[in-house]
Amino acid sequence: MRLSRFGMLSAAIAVVVSLSSAAHAWNYGDSWVIPLDPQKSQAGNSGLGGNGWNYVATGGYGGGGYYWAAGQDGTRRARWFFDASVTGGDAPTSAEKFLVETWVPPANANVYQPIEVSFSGQDDEGASMNPYIPWGGQYGTNHQWLDRHEASQGGWVQAGPGPQSPGVWNGIGYVYAQQGSYFYVSADFGFIGPTDKYGISAIRVTVVPEPGSILALGGSLLSMAGLVIRRRK
Repeated sequence: MRLSRFGMLSAAIAVVVSLSSAAHAWNYGDSWVIPLDPQKSQAGNSGLGGNGWNYVATGGYGGGGYYWAAGQDGTRRARWFFDASVTGGDAPTSAEKFLVETWVPPANANVYQPIEVSFSGQDDEGASMNPYIPWGGQYGTNHQWLDRHEASQGGWVQAGPGPQSPGVWNGIGYVYAQQGSYFYVSADFGFIGPTDKYGISAIRVTVVPEPGSILALGGSLLSMAGLVIRRRK
């Protein structure tokens, strides 16, 4: 379900949003909550892959359950599919920039673990140069991933900035995505110790204008976005 995120906007921002409305069914500032669904799959990739996952009935987004695991594992994955079942078809179908937040459970979530983007939604992409991502990348790849800060907060936590993303504004990282992309976390990083735990629940993505573009400048939309993000905490 699409959620309105900006509420009362200034007249200038309303004009900017109306310009985008003429061309899109979505508006800048729209957000979508993507729950983790172990039963879903996309292009043969499952919502919850590998072994070692544990389920807790409470503490997840909206009072529901969540999953957690511990230690390094080369096949363990959790994926969030940004598909029509989430968006109702009312989401960008071309590359747009998104802010990403993750719901961190109140327990079993004490280790740094990046959240990554499969822009084309066909595979995890990894250290690749996807020609459809409008970013030249760094270190020979434009695969995107953001810091995912887990400290058993029991609430939404902004992902990023970086370490591998197109840019930062207001201290917040963003990534390119589109309807059909998916987001995922993996457990095959060497810095994850045997007893390190990571909790998995929903994520929330918000579409934002290009920093520095005429849309961003009109009505200082980015500054307003920063205020809204601070109010969520």
